[in-house]
Amino acid sequence: MLTPFFELSQTDNEVFLVVKAPLANVSNAELTVNGDTIIFYCSPYYLRIHLPGQVLENETDTGKYDCDSQEFLFSFLKANKNEHFPDLDMIGKLLVPKKKHTIKPVIEDCSPTEDPPDSDSDDDSLGYIRQEIINNNSSCAKFGFANKGQGIGNHLSYEFNEILDFTEFENTSTDERTILREADEQSKFSEDHYLADLMEGSDEINGLVYWKPTWADYAEGKVKFSREEVELFKTLGNRDYLLDEWEKKTALFSLVDILFAFAYNHRTTLGEYSVESAWTINKLSATLSWFQSFKTLKEVKVSCIRRSLVFPLYRHWDLAQEVLKDTVNILKSGRRQVLKCLIAIYKMFNSSEPRYLLNELYITDYCIWIQKISEKKIKKLGDLFDKEEVSKKDIRFELEELEAAALMVQEESELELADQLKEMKIEEDNDETSESDTDSSSSESSASTSLDSDDLSSSED
Repeated sequence: MLTPFFELSQTDNEVFLVVKAPLANVSNAELTVNGDTIIFYCSPYYLRIHLPGQVLENETDTGKYDCDSQEFLFSFLKANKNEHFPDLDMIGKLLVPKKKHTIKPVIEDCSPTEDPPDSDSDDDSLGYIRQEIINNNSSCAKFGFANKGQGIGNHLSYEFNEILDFTEFENTSTDERTILREADEQSKFSEDHYLADLMEGSDEINGLVYWKPTWADYAEGKVKFSREEVELFKTLGNRDYLLDEWEKKTALFSLVDILFAFAYNHRTTLGEYSVESAWTINKLSATLSWFQSFKTLKEVKVSCIRRSLVFPLYRHWDLAQEVLKDTVNILKSGRRQVLKCLIAIYKMFNSSEPRYLLNELYITDYCIWIQKISEKKIKKLGDLFDKEEVSKKDIRFELEELEAAALMVQEESELELADQLKEMKIEEDNDETSESDTDSSSSESSASTSLDSDDLSSSED
């Protein structure tokens, strides 16, 4: 669990708590007040504060969440008015429970124990969770929207195990992640699955390839938001992003990667999202499953195709090419269409714990940031992505060699089958000839017998 950054302040009658929780699933927030202890829980955060004095929960104000600052705000009444709480700025001290003073027995057991001398070994320590404030100024590797996140990977290892293919991202550079990701894809690429879809799954996959998604008919300015989508915009709030040119480019390239994953799921489910949809989008996007950053749009396109041929149910080159066209069409349809796709992803991830973390790290920021990007830039991104040419050789799965070998095997099988059919035909013809000869011999014998009888009758006469 993460221990969030927090601040405490006070007046004569109240204590105020501010909890910074940018990754919080706000709907699941819980707060418990018990004398001098305040416990805050909101996955993936856990905070337990031990105050120097007693407080009461303020029933008139249960707390609120500020979307802009991503902070929880709470107020508590002091049990004793005008009491001053010392050292509220020493937050490290407030995380440690107060020691209980007990009378030592006259006779002590000096045998070694499992717990070190300084550890808490009483019953109260059984539920004690180690708390450590996150250092946001660390020099570790970055991730998240525009690579603005850092310093929380070790604290979210349990949650990340379910949504990431590689959890040691904070100890690796972007280039190292690329090498590790491609090695992982190479090891998991199934030649049998790919060839089965190529040679045997044509009817089903052709149905997916020729299906027409809704955005194919959207003309500029015709994309409309539903009331539910507008309400979601309100809950996401607003914030400003100070990004340099490289950070903007990184964010746009990852956006294309995420949209491809969405478009693949949309096409393969014929627009009807399934219980696997969140997993599919998470898995196909290297941004979301590896915290990958891209340097060029060709890298994005290669990654998209590779992952579409490794992980999902349908692994077909033509299908991947059609999804690439979908991605281009989404971008060329403009900012509103991109937003509708991001909102759909947001809702799917929010219903697929712990993928709501991906909303906090990427999708929420994209939903807000895209509203401030010009239509011209979005459409230009679609044009540039469309112009990038990627061949089967660029994918580095030896697809051409695999397909050639499969076609050769198929041709040999067809020749063998033709030869077998030819042999069967010859045997049938031989059988028919034999039967014909037999019938002819029988006829001649019958005729001869008949002639002999006639001759015999004539001689008797």
